[in-house]
Amino acid sequence: MVFHIARKFDLFARRGLCVAAAVFGLGLLTTAPAHAKLRLCNETSYVLTVATAFQLGSASKTEGWQSVLPGTCKTALKNIPDGAGAFVHAVSHPAHNADKLVFDGSERFCIGPRERQFTVEGRRECRKRGYVSANFAPVSMDATRPTVTFTEDDNFGRLAVMAGIQRLLGDIGYETGTIDGFGGVRTREAVSAFKLRYQIRGNPGNSDLLARLLDTAAEQSQERGLIMCNKTDYLVWAATGIVREDSFESRGWHRIDAKDCAQVINSNLDDKYYFYYAEAVTETGRQAVRAGRPVLWQGDFTMCTKSTRFVITDREDCRARGLDTARFRRIDTGTARKWRVDLD
Repeated sequence: MVFHIARKFDLFARRGLCVAAAVFGLGLLTTAPAHAKLRLCNETSYVLTVATAFQLGSASKTEGWQSVLPGTCKTALKNIPDGAGAFVHAVSHPAHNADKLVFDGSERFCIGPRERQFTVEGRRECRKRGYVSANFAPVSMDATRPTVTFTEDDNFGRLAVMAGIQRLLGDIGYETGTIDGFGGVRTREAVSAFKLRYQIRGNPGNSDLLARLLDTAAEQSQERGLIMCNKTDYLVWAATGIVREDSFESRGWHRIDAKDCAQVINSNLDDKYYFYYAEAVTETGRQAVRAGRPVLWQGDFTMCTKSTRFVITDREDCRARGLDTARFRRIDTGTARKWRVDLD
């Protein structure tokens, strides 16, 4: 039995709404065979990074991140215990110009930082242990070879590889026209221009071309967006705010390790003003205090937040909507595509 997770979740798009799972084919969990394996298949035009989890009684385990190229499949959770329930959470790769896709549900598990491998035992007190909680969708494990197939509205299927090539070409500045998976004249011209610019000889297969495009897009992604650097000896959690179509949008939480930097906005800074709030915590997850004061970076602009990972539209009536608030600091980025904030 293969089920599809359709593109019902667009947490980083214009609306920024966190919606509940509306996934086709996600029925009640059934007993899994001993040491079952879960197969992840990507039929979208995006490179996906996927985290998977299982729950057996009170015990749980989360693993990630696995990168799954368009048109390919990978194996996850190779040793799911007999009778355990399986869950999945996927997001588009940060190499893409701004996050576009999120596949999730309503079951919360702990996840580690993006682009880093992690294994987390247990699903409680995620933030206190230095993790973020994220929503996972349940997976039916009643098949001999249980498979999760990620799809978009366009339902590329076997055309996903070429659609992925087209999307990555667009991410790095080449014009291919409509992303349709067929690869017409404009796509071929863009591929030729890319190969010439980066001195790629011969005729690499689509898989090799995808990998090279992904590397190039990832390199370019480091030259855009908002970077926050933690100069302290504490772990820092940060939230950001942007203007979206005459409204405000806040999102978090971004983990920034001690003496490390993180890209908290992954797109060109096309707007003039951006907002951020950050707080430092100790190894036990408590609010860090320095010289008798909490270690916070805040300003005078109130926006909505909540304790788990979030994308929230509008900054009004936060409490009435069951949300928390924080005072964000405003920054003027001018015409810069990239901006750095030091937290010290």
